[in-house]
Amino acid sequence: MNAITLGNPNLFLKGIAELMFYDPSTGNIVGYDNVGSDSAVTSSVNLQEVAGGLGNALVGVFPDTVRLSGTYTSQAFSLETRRLITGGTLAYNAVAPVCETIAATGTTLTVSKVPAKHYGQSAADVNAWCYIKEQGAATYPGTNYEIDPSTKTVVNFAATSGKTYEVYYFAQNASAQSLAIPDNYNPTNVTVSIKYGVYAKQNNAVTGGTLQGWLYVIVPRAILNGDAGVSANQTANATTDNSWMALSPDSNGLSCNDCAMSGNPLAYYVYVPCGDAAAGVVSLAIPGGGVTVAVGSTVQIPVKYVMPDDTLAQPTYTDLTYSSAATGTATVSSAGVVTGVAAGSTTVTVTLTKADSTTLTVPCTVTVTNA
Repeated sequence: MNAITLGNPNLFLKGIAELMFYDPSTGNIVGYDNVGSDSAVTSSVNLQEVAGGLGNALVGVFPDTVRLSGTYTSQAFSLETRRLITGGTLAYNAVAPVCETIAATGTTLTVSKVPAKHYGQSAADVNAWCYIKEQGAATYPGTNYEIDPSTKTVVNFAATSGKTYEVYYFAQNASAQSLAIPDNYNPTNVTVSIKYGVYAKQNNAVTGGTLQGWLYVIVPRAILNGDAGVSANQTANATTDNSWMALSPDSNGLSCNDCAMSGNPLAYYVYVPCGDAAAGVVSLAIPGGGVTVAVGSTVQIPVKYVMPDDTLAQPTYTDLTYSSAATGTATVSSAGVVTGVAAGSTTVTVTLTKADSTTLTVPCTVTVTNA
């Protein structure tokens, strides 16, 4: 009985390298993070029972309501991510608090910036909110004295000449950002790519390891459903929730010829080993064994990589080297293009040299015919 290993026991996945959100309609990157603290991808499927026969025996199950979702917690505080989650509007020149110290030279106080209405004010209000305390006082009284935006003058406060006051009001700040969260809350659809590190054991332990490659979780279509709120305390920083739920990449692609399968993958797992892109190639193959070309004509050698599962992969032709045994019959370029020189046959040897200096070769029979 052959032993079967499900996976490589020497490899383990640990650590989050980066998260990227793409706009699926333009390809623009609309979100990036590389300080994630934890991430998980989970799936579920509801299995509907089909019973029949004497005793209602279980004769089959039909999978439905497939769900794929993910969480990603970033240590970075991000209003941009919260904009994507809510579909809100993020803009500079936000209204922000101003605390200005003014020495009274009369009974009125005039501020230096143009006052703006607080976000909590009624649209019908004419004046902006304003609070005043004498310099040195422990607290503001909490009374809104109002301030006229056109004159910058406090409306309902009588100052004492010679005293200094601290005036707390609001004005637009070019560098300040505001995120307006709409009441109809419309999360953004994105393409998700999460990159994880894959390591090899050291001393048969997973507590340390050397980087062997990267696992990419790629979700063609997803809707963001993270918590756009803020949660922080004196000992823990606020984080950003980049959670998502996968959507069908093509809502019109209902090609359910086999009810257990559809033509629209919710996600892809892509493992990319570090270093040599050809490290996993086990041999080279020439479909058909060779090529035929007329004198003066050209043809591409159709060499393929043979992978560990016996599938064929298309190489970049310039990654290989080529040598013709008889250049008087046929020559070959550095890209594997054969040119017929004289009628006859020869062999072109195709060679792949891996990063570890091992080589793989395959012969290609070249037949040259008269034009």
